[in-house]
Amino acid sequence: MSDTLHYLYAFIPSSEYESRPPDEMEGIQKNASLQYLPLGSITAVTCHVHPDEFSEENLAKNTENMAWLQEKAFHHHQMMNQLHKSYTVIPLKFGTIYTAIASLKAAVQEHEENILSLFQALQGKEEWNMKIYVKDDKFREKVMAGNQEIEKKQQEIEQLSKGKQYFEKKKMGQFIEEQVKKEIETSCKQVHQKLKIYSQAEELKKNWGKKVTGKTDGMYWNSAYLLPRGEVEAFLETIKQEQAEASRKETGLTFEVTGPWPAYHFSNFQDRGVQHGT
Repeated sequence: MSDTLHYLYAFIPSSEYESRPPDEMEGIQKNASLQYLPLGSITAVTCHVHPDEFSEENLAKNTENMAWLQEKAFHHHQMMNQLHKSYTVIPLKFGTIYTAIASLKAAVQEHEENILSLFQALQGKEEWNMKIYVKDDKFREKVMAGNQEIEKKQQEIEQLSKGKQYFEKKKMGQFIEEQVKKEIETSCKQVHQKLKIYSQAEELKKNWGKKVTGKTDGMYWNSAYLLPRGEVEAFLETIKQEQAEASRKETGLTFEVTGPWPAYHFSNFQDRGVQHGT
């Protein structure tokens, strides 16, 4: 095995790299700097790394070490943000390693058309994320207060015998929860439709559980948007208005928006993130 491996951060357009030479930045390997490898119209952002940390076997072991993983993943994320400030960036996922420059060159050549097309699609754009959290109890109160079907069912249950009321109330509780989830989904989708006006692309992501978020409110919506920079202000203003409306009506909805980020969710090309080329 070679004494040096090549950690691949991202691809940037060579024209942008040549017109705005970057400052020196520390790499993911201690005492190593970021390297810029022009390959025609595409420049690969890399760093020399050691096999004792980044060989396929050792990388697999190290990613099970939470302290190591947090440090390296944070560095990778920070470098993506730094590059994004100056260049159109196609970010690669954490842990993308090539054992030889020749294999990296071959991969770039194979996907050159897709990469160049992606540069055009991402130029002047940035990713923003929006999450919607809901106070379940408060939202449930609003649903029950304004739902005639629920009110009618409750009145019907009151006319039943005590024995039948027990089972019907249990069914009623399940019905209410279904209605609450349906109303929450409708509310989230309505906001999403308003935000799509400003974006070039969107992606719905998996909601996080409370153990991950550390919040008491449940996450019911998690989406990413690819925005032209000229649309960001209107996008953020729309979310601000939706939050003000939710607060005024006391619906229990809270909107969390983060960005700008490199286009993590909109940078896929074939075989993106293949670890350990030949």
